[in-house]
Amino acid sequence: MEIRQATLKDLKLTLEYLGKRTINRKSWHIRHKKFILSYIKNKNNFFFIALKDGKIVGTINGELWVDKGFAYIGEVSSKGKDKKKIVKEMFEYFKMFCKKKKIKLINTYVNKKNKELMKNYKLLNMKKTGEYIGFEREI
Repeated sequence: MEIRQATLKDLKLTLEYLGKRTINRKSWHIRHKKFILSYIKNKNNFFFIALKDGKIVGTINGELWVDKGFAYIGEVSSKGKDKKKIVKEMFEYFKMFCKKKKIKLINTYVNKKNKELMKNYKLLNMKKTGEYIGFEREI
């Protein structure tokens, strides 16, 4: 398995992996393509992909706050029979990336209803630090 930073050339593969053209979340009203491009192009963001046999089998993305010494994980996902192994290998790769940038803390927020993401973070020995409740208002 190969793990690396996604590039513009990976956009088509990434959209195929995600399987949708729009992010289907009440709080996100942007297209996948625009979302992924923002993470690939912005130097303060990251979007890593795990590849096996030319197909994406996992992603990890988020934001870098180098000046504050931490990285925020937006999402970790994997597909296939080796989901746990993929998630662990991607996280190890990400930790090495963070160490090179002198980042000392990795954090994230997860909606308590998102059981799949919670399982992934527990698998990575991340500790729960509080409750997450989102607020929004359409105007």
